[in-house]
Amino acid sequence: MKLVEIKGLFNIDWGAPCPLLLSTDNELRVIFYGADNRSPELRIQSSDRFIIELKFNYSSYHSISPPNDEALNGHPYYDLGLRWCAFYELLGSELIESLGKMSRFHPYYNPYAYKDAHHYIITFKEKVFECVADSFEVIQEQTTYYKTALSAFNEIYNRNG
Repeated sequence: MKLVEIKGLFNIDWGAPCPLLLSTDNELRVIFYGADNRSPELRIQSSDRFIIELKFNYSSYHSISPPNDEALNGHPYYDLGLRWCAFYELLGSELIESLGKMSRFHPYYNPYAYKDAHHYIITFKEKVFECVADSFEVIQEQTTYYKTALSAFNEIYNRNG
């Protein structure tokens, strides 16, 4: 396995990114506060800025769990270079292999179902997010957290509801 940092797409607010997950069977959105040059303590909630939305397409797995930033050295990928407030892809993921093996009992099993899958990881201040998806898109807006979340929810609902 090899952990590759995906750099230059966005900066995560290191104080309180407040990740929000919206998910359907195969679509996943992660919305959180991005960072600018100001200290996160100066962020004014009523005038949010730098909202990041990640759309993970054809998502088949996701989790958000410990450890937080103070215990990140206990994470299984720490020795591969996992660090705080960063976005990664794990190449040669055992998780993707495991998901493929579980699927082999399906009556219409497709051994190539996970050939385009990627294992993505985001380390936030209090949690580590992981997902398996075919691709992702980044949307950065200078709007409010609420408006971004509501827009994402409506888009997903209108497509699936």
